[in-house]
Amino acid sequence: MSKNNFLKIISLLINYGTLIFVFLLPWQVRWIYHEAILNGQIWEYGRFSLYGTEILLILILLLSALKFIIQKKEIETLKPNLIFNINFWLVLLVIWSALTIIWSADFYIALNGLLRLLEGIALFYLVVGLSSSIKHKISYTLIISGLIQSLIAIFQFIYQWSLSNKWLGMSLLNPGSPGISVIETATGRFLRSYGTLPHPNILAGFLVITILITIILINRESIKKRLYFLFSSLIVLSLGLILTFSRAGIISLLSCLIIYLIYSKIKKRHIKKIALSLLLILFILSFFTLFYSDLVLTRFNSTSRLEVKSNTERLESYNQALSIVDDTWYKGLGLGQYTLRLAQLYPDLPGYIYQPVHDSGMLTLAELGLWGLLIFSTIILFIFLGANSFWLLIVAVLILGLFDHYFRSMYFGIMLWWLVLAIGYKK
Repeated sequence: MSKNNFLKIISLLINYGTLIFVFLLPWQVRWIYHEAILNGQIWEYGRFSLYGTEILLILILLLSALKFIIQKKEIETLKPNLIFNINFWLVLLVIWSALTIIWSADFYIALNGLLRLLEGIALFYLVVGLSSSIKHKISYTLIISGLIQSLIAIFQFIYQWSLSNKWLGMSLLNPGSPGISVIETATGRFLRSYGTLPHPNILAGFLVITILITIILINRESIKKRLYFLFSSLIVLSLGLILTFSRAGIISLLSCLIIYLIYSKIKKRHIKKIALSLLLILFILSFFTLFYSDLVLTRFNSTSRLEVKSNTERLESYNQALSIVDDTWYKGLGLGQYTLRLAQLYPDLPGYIYQPVHDSGMLTLAELGLWGLLIFSTIILFIFLGANSFWLLIVAVLILGLFDHYFRSMYFGIMLWWLVLAIGYKK
């Protein structure tokens, strides 16, 4: 076999392996090789896991390294004006994150966090380096993956139940079980849809990304068959998002669409398809509210029991974060150390109570300090300055990050974060 043919095979494996990785990313199949128990209960953020998609990503990265070696490409050197080079800031992020291991309370958790960060950055470089045609296929792959998640969400809402299967990465969901996210009304407890993800809010974040990709493609597309598919997908994806009953998800989506409309209007671009997409989403939301007004109003009513509990816990979480940041703002606790510090401050609570603060920026400040937050912010700025037509996705993850921590604390969220940055960045 000639060298060129061998490289073609490797490129094919990398391209389609990446598409499979993107498609399977929401499926949480994993091997927990180190269990963590804290005060007699499972401590999720102390567990060490190897995900099925993680194995696939490692194989793709090894193939990419092999291709790089065979082609004998030169590694880009950092030029004198290196502070204007995104590669410099990504390297600096890795170096600073590695340094925080020195003062981390748990070396292995910090090391695991560093490995997750390295995987995310490697995914970023992998996707940025792909051809435009493969990137286009990634967009459609995400939409199809989102459609499957939405169909599962619809099933879960209709039957108020979800099967448990370790090979699919799915846990048993029953609205009567403790710890399950539900809406509580006078008539009972109703399950919020999870899809195959660990929480409805995480599914909502994923669906917000896929909905925005769909709308961006609708705005660019002129072929009728594709438009039919995209508008049909938008209906299903929007319904899936609504069934998560995620306030953060809906607020983030509507905020992004308003920004998109204003931006397009300022740039004097056509807004007809964007406006039509927004009206379609609002119609689906209104239609659903008409039939399930008690669920929607309860979820958005801050005086109901579970909503009061949720808001109180969130406010308390912010206060705890401010207290932690006040002590360690200059250098941070180290990657993955936040819940461990909570356990030190409040030692008698069950393990599952210890959760990261529901704000990705605040969590970054707490774990990587002011310097880490500044480095992250600079990377985001560079990506914005070099953004392509999918820049709205970057806005979406930034808004979503204001309401939750999974972009910094969970494997799926970390991979989704770097994948979105790669999709939105023009090399």
